[in-house]
Amino acid sequence: MGASGYTGSEVLRILLKHPLVKIKTLIGKSTAGRSVSDIFSNFHGVELPIINTFEKSDFSNIDVLFSCVPSGVLSEKINRLPKKIVVIDLSSDFRFQDINIYNAYYSTHKNPSLVKSFIYGLTEVFRDKIKNKKFISCPGCYPTSVLLPLIPLLANDLVKSDQIIIDSKSGISGAGRNITQGLLFCENFGSMQAYGNGNHRHKPEIEHVIQIATNKSFNIVFTPHIIPINRGILSSIYIKANYLKVNECLNNFYKKSTFVKINKKGNIPKISDVTGSNLCRIGFIENNKSEWITIISVIDNLVKGASGQAVQNLNVVMNYPEELGLDNQSLSP
Repeated sequence: MGASGYTGSEVLRILLKHPLVKIKTLIGKSTAGRSVSDIFSNFHGVELPIINTFEKSDFSNIDVLFSCVPSGVLSEKINRLPKKIVVIDLSSDFRFQDINIYNAYYSTHKNPSLVKSFIYGLTEVFRDKIKNKKFISCPGCYPTSVLLPLIPLLANDLVKSDQIIIDSKSGISGAGRNITQGLLFCENFGSMQAYGNGNHRHKPEIEHVIQIATNKSFNIVFTPHIIPINRGILSSIYIKANYLKVNECLNNFYKKSTFVKINKKGNIPKISDVTGSNLCRIGFIENNKSEWITIISVIDNLVKGASGQAVQNLNVVMNYPEELGLDNQSLSP
């Protein structure tokens, strides 16, 4: 669902190289009746179904549905799907176990009775629970970059303050494919802007998932920025902690991880290190004469921050090798 958006097309691009997946149906609303190659020219020459409406789509032979539509759409339609289908949702509809948080930051939830049926799809943290779930809600892109380094540290009581400062910068594709004047590339090229007014909707998501994962409450100061690149997120996370213990904890937690890599001391990751890949790379800055350390976390917002993580969750649910379809190296240059 939502094949004509950035996350939908990225899911499609990844699944086309997945050896155990067959694309049976593409669903859209305004794009129904069109070929996806008419919308994204990189699919020219690839045999794919014509985009159909949800109402006219046949779900009888579908095992898994990737929902890449805006928030509020899946919650309205999900009860009309066959019960056997695994649903992997890339919107915010089912990210919050507390419906009041969703209602405060989005619109009134259209299907609150199903909220508890979903698991938060941060794969490396909730993998064991994802294995046994049919409904998966993938994290937001900013929260993915922040929660992967933070949760192991908070769970092991390595952060000395209950306040955490997060400064994140994202490429413009993170805002989706809608034409909005303030998001045009020429409006942002040669500039950078903060947004969210201190209350961006990913702030409560980060705090909520920390509470679920660690049973602890933390006050997050979160400021997102738009930077004039197509894709990628760099999050600078400021915590009071011991540098050596933080380094040791994250190296131990992710030592067997395929997609989360901890850089060696003095090697600070940059966005281009992960572009086009499902990787999250994490590095550290030991601030001179300060009890604060800076964690630098980078992801491709459209891959590890969205579509790649969704496919990773597919692999977990279906008991496939976790890297299947996702084993490409990042692009350089």
